[in-house]
Amino acid sequence: MNLRSRVLLPLCWIISLTALAQNYSWPIDSPRVITGNYGEIRPAHFHAGLDFSTNGKINYPVYSIEDGYVSRIKVSTVGYGRSIYITHPDGKVSVYGHLNTYIMGIDSIVKKEQYARQNYEVEIFPKAQEIKIRKHERIGMSGNSGASTGPHLHFEIRDEKSETPLNPLEYFTISDTTPPTITEVGFYNLADTSSPKYYNSFRIEKNKKKQYVIKKDSVILSQGILGFAFSGFDQFELNGNHNNIFSAKVYFDGRLIYSHTLDNIDFADQRFVNEFSELVEKTKSDQVLFQKCFVPTLHPPNLYAECKNKGRILLTDTNFHKLTLSAIDENANERVIEFWFKTRHLNYYGKPAIKSDVYVNCTRDFMISKNKLQIFIPANTLFYSTGLIFENTIESTGKLIILPTDANLRTTSIVGFQVPQKYLRNKTKLVLKSGTSVLVPINNNDSVFYSVKNLGWFLLDQDTVVPQIKTLISQAQFKKNKKADSFSFVVTDNLSGIRKYNLYLDDKWVLAEYDIKLDQIKYTFDKNTPKTGTLNFKLVVEDKVGNTNHFEFKLLR
Repeated sequence: MNLRSRVLLPLCWIISLTALAQNYSWPIDSPRVITGNYGEIRPAHFHAGLDFSTNGKINYPVYSIEDGYVSRIKVSTVGYGRSIYITHPDGKVSVYGHLNTYIMGIDSIVKKEQYARQNYEVEIFPKAQEIKIRKHERIGMSGNSGASTGPHLHFEIRDEKSETPLNPLEYFTISDTTPPTITEVGFYNLADTSSPKYYNSFRIEKNKKKQYVIKKDSVILSQGILGFAFSGFDQFELNGNHNNIFSAKVYFDGRLIYSHTLDNIDFADQRFVNEFSELVEKTKSDQVLFQKCFVPTLHPPNLYAECKNKGRILLTDTNFHKLTLSAIDENANERVIEFWFKTRHLNYYGKPAIKSDVYVNCTRDFMISKNKLQIFIPANTLFYSTGLIFENTIESTGKLIILPTDANLRTTSIVGFQVPQKYLRNKTKLVLKSGTSVLVPINNNDSVFYSVKNLGWFLLDQDTVVPQIKTLISQAQFKKNKKADSFSFVVTDNLSGIRKYNLYLDDKWVLAEYDIKLDQIKYTFDKNTPKTGTLNFKLVVEDKVGNTNHFEFKLLR
């Protein structure tokens, strides 16, 4: 039984499901506050689990939700940081991310592997039943490791065989009688079938009867083929954190034309979030995140229970029609927004806004080699079939343009070009910049290739500067802090970013943690650290294009 069916269950069935949910114990000793729910819209991905608040602090005990065994341990400078995966007898895997520490037994296994590989980042797959864990047994302490933006526990439940993240609120119930809130509804112009364009939107307000209605009694548009969208949030309690809305249904003149449910989202479909939602900048001070209630040519079918004509609204007259939005949370609380709308014009499919150089069928591999430029887009990467425009002025200006910029990619594509003569000397140092992203090259003879996650404007640059290293505090400052149990270095890089580092103490490799958020490499004193005398540190840092820097520092302890 899944959440999609649960929304429609009678009350007695919901009570039964609540009892079933109690088979799993709560994973953390902290206030039961969820600050991020499953399916929440994040940069380039849907949130794959629940975020439990730890009041901005670290070191809350974290427990296994059920009997099982540790099937995976991962330590990373990004992603979930320190994480543990536990496989349970019911075919589910629970995941605990951003931990600060592991329990002693697991910590010993991790450190042994780190020293064996001489690498902070490790991934370990213990044999089944090798590390058995009991229900509600402590497995570690909560933290802020990896790409966490603040202390919390990231928690998931996955299917063991498919590894698909499931909505944990199918297995845990929380008190929630608050229906979702809809703040705005909008329309997209779908005249260009390969490029939906935001058209107009209308705010939702509460009337004198305390009903949520559109600001105007009715909406008059000037487009004949439309896509509907909404903006809103869900709260588990009044004045609680803003989470995403679990399910939405759209009715046109009383007929269901669209329905989505945020559940069972495969990791391969995470980047679909860029097509599913759009941050629309109406003005410099007014940005609205819309969720689209229509689908592109290629889309994850498991998200959609109903999608007539791909959710498109094709008007055949200029009369008023009724549109109804039903927004539902995991506890079946519902918010309904209803209004009338019409169009002045029955203008349907139009010509593409731009004249393209080539046409890409989104269901087939696409490759082109032209004007010293190569582009490869694998099948099922674009969500729509579309025309491409590209301009290669790398040789003269260092610029590369591939349009349309609003075409989202499900997976990476490859862009390559022949290296201009003036750059050949530093071929391995050539990075390709796109917005805030910096891409490193794959070299092949006289050409370079880059894995890109978006189309748009690219600029070629050279990263020939070594990473910069300094100590966080001076020798004198360290002496004043007699209780210090660690020492840190600040490491920065101007372009490509840090790829690897090694810290040596008295010429022996020692374990050090890189916190990418703080640009710090931290060495924590342990039983092997000399209690007195001079500590001779040597830090070697390499960026992603091979620039290397060495830094030596003597610390009197």
